[in-house]
Amino acid sequence: MIEIELKLMGTLKSRFREGRLELPDDATIADALELLEVPPKAVQTCTVNGKFIHDRSHRLADGDELTLLPPVGGG
Repeated sequence: MIEIELKLMGTLKSRFREGRLELPDDATIADALELLEVPPKAVQTCTVNGKFIHDRSHRLADGDELTLLPPVGGG
């Protein structure tokens, strides 16, 4: 098992819970979203340890910080 720190931005903060999350050793960003029951369209992009990651099959490692950012609209 690995443990990551989950951070949420914008509207995701009021809809989901952030904090520490335990995942299987080979977990990906997609696995984390599924475990948290976050619909894929609710997340525009994410960062791992401050770096933008566009591939949700990116494997997470113990101690990673995963930040989820929602779509932004406006005009």
